[in-house]
Amino acid sequence: MPHDPLQDMPADSRAELTAAVCAAIDIDAATAEDIIRSTEPFWDAMERAGGLVDSWGGGEFCHVLPRLLSFIRQTANP
Repeated sequence: MPHDPLQDMPADSRAELTAAVCAAIDIDAATAEDIIRSTEPFWDAMERAGGLVDSWGGGEFCHVLPRLLSFIRQTANP
C-alpha cells in the first residue's frame, strides 16, 4: 500500500488544514485531502531548493497552502 503523507500529520492539524482548504476553494473534505496529498512532492522540492519553505506539513505549510490554492482558483477563474 502506498504511503499516505496525511497519516504523518497530527489528527488536529490534518482536520484544521482540510477544513481551511475546503473553505478556501469551496470543495469537499475528500477532494481537499487529495489536493493536500498531491502537494507533498512540490513542497519538498521547494524545501530542497534552498529552504524556500518549511517542511511539508509544518506550520508555514498549513498556513500558506489554503492561501496559495485560493490564489490559484481566483487567478485561473477570473
